Order: sequence, then structure tokens, then C-alpha cells
Amino acid sequence: MELRTLRYFLTVVQEGNITNAAKRLHVTQPTLSRQLADLEKELGRQLYIRRHAGIIPTEHGVMLANYAESIIDLAEKAEADISLPAKTVAGSVHIAAGETKAMRYLTSAMMRIREQYPGVDFQLYSGTTAELMDGLVRGQYDFLLECDLQAHANLNLLELPDPDIWGLVVRRDDPLATRSTVQVEDVLDRKLITSRQGVKVGPLRTWLGSHADNVNVVATYSLGMNAKWLIRAGFGVAFAYDELLVPPNAKSSDLVFIPLEPRIESPHGLVWRKALPTRQAQVFLDALQSEIAPS
Repeated sequence: MELRTLRYFLTVVQEGNITNAAKRLHVTQPTLSRQLADLEKELGRQLYIRRHAGIIPTEHGVMLANYAESIIDLAEKAEADISLPAKTVAGSVHIAAGETKAMRYLTSAMMRIREQYPGVDFQLYSGTTAELMDGLVRGQYDFLLECDLQAHANLNLLELPDPDIWGLVVRRDDPLATRSTVQVEDVLDRKLITSRQGVKVGPLRTWLGSHADNVNVVATYSLGMNAKWLIRAGFGVAFAYDELLVPPNAKSSDLVFIPLEPRIESPHGLVWRKALPTRQAQVFLDALQSEIAPS
């Protein structure tokens, strides 16, 4: 299976049309169709179905497209890094990140690097830790900013200051908005919005205790901005980290963050494989460590 063939197949899936894909790839349609037919023959699977409106990938086609995307990304990453002249600090640092206020430390380190090494740029990938961890292990990312930091036997980690605080985000006209803290009893009859991992595992499940399997979860989210719209519409109230959905001391905001009681703190930190693959990744790590070092 050649990298070029995987590029062809991925482009066809992205375009949803062989003719358009051929134009984008600058090959003839018969050439592209022949390459796809050879790929199906090699794998012994039907990878797509032709329809009047275009092509639809089969279950195996979707699986191959996911692999192809990762393989092509890694190949391009390797090509870009290896082609740099010796001792040059330039190229991309690939950072996967959950949504957390800890991003401020990474931002400061990124700004420092840009001042010292203008040839370095940063590629950011957002999502939940569970979604991004696999990409880190496979080498797709240089670093993962992990929320609710865990110990990993085969990975290095750097815990960052100022842990995330769990709370409930409500509209300012909500009866709970004037409370200084929220207790378990306050949420048992409410429509709840949680992160994707939500109340199934982790600190929220511990906080809810015996009520964890019985609370009324009406929606889950991966990105906080989407949760904001749901709260504002009165769809429910949301569990979230402090500063994620409501800026600190934002008295003019239409949303209010209320810490949970008992208090829940989740550490956050940077995780990376045992060996950093590029010079630009190492200088970024050095900058971040300097950023959080005691003054």
C-alpha cells in the first residue's frame, strides 16, 4: 500500500466525488479510478459505493480513511522535520489540548519561542483527553495538555500550577446564581450538561456519590462554547472548570460560575513521549519549564 494511493483515497472521501478528486490531485479520472480499484483488490474489501450524487465510503472505507489521515499527517510531519538544515530550530510544534485555563502557560511559552525562533510555528488540536491521547501515543502530536492529569507509565509529564476548580455554570437569573457554593442536593432535580466524560468517571462521579447514576443528564459537550449556548437557552446547567465558560470576576456576564462543595480540584499538565522527536519541541518544553519555575 503506497502513501500516494492513500492520498488518492483520502481525497476521494473528502471530495465525495471522483471527478472533483481527480481535478484536485491533477490526475485523470481513469487513472484515479484504476488506483482505487487496485487498492480495493489489494485489501480485499469494498471501500466505497457509487451513487448518483457521488461516492459514499463503506464501513471499511471509513476505517481506512481514518488511518490514511493519520499516516499522511505523520509522513508530512516527518518530511518537514527531517528536511530542516542541521542545528536549525524551526518547523512546527504539534500540541493537543483539552480546554483548561492552563493554556495560558503554554501561550506564554509559545510567545517566548516566537521571539527567539521566528521559524517555529504551533499546530494546535482541540478535543477531550480520551480523543487526543491515542494520537499522542502514535506520534501525531508532540505534546498533550491533559486535563485531570494522570500518571502514565510510558510517558513523561509536567504538572502545571493552579489546578482547575469544578463548578456549576448557570444563567444569572437562575435561583442558584447568588449562592457561594453548590452542593449535591442542589443538582438532583436539575437538567444537567456535562463534559463528554461527564459523570461516568472521575471527580464528578465521586462528588455525586450514590446519585451519579440517577442524575438527569440532558446533554454532553466536547467544546465549552457549545455548552454556553445550551445554558443561555435554558436547556440546562453545566458542570465545568472555572474560567472555561465564565471569565473570572465577570460581573457583566450573563452566566455565573459557582464552585462545588465539597471542593474538587483537578490538576492539569503537559504529557509527552519519552523522547522528543524535534529540536523545536525541546525548546518549547524548555521555555514552558522556565515559565512555571519559581521566580
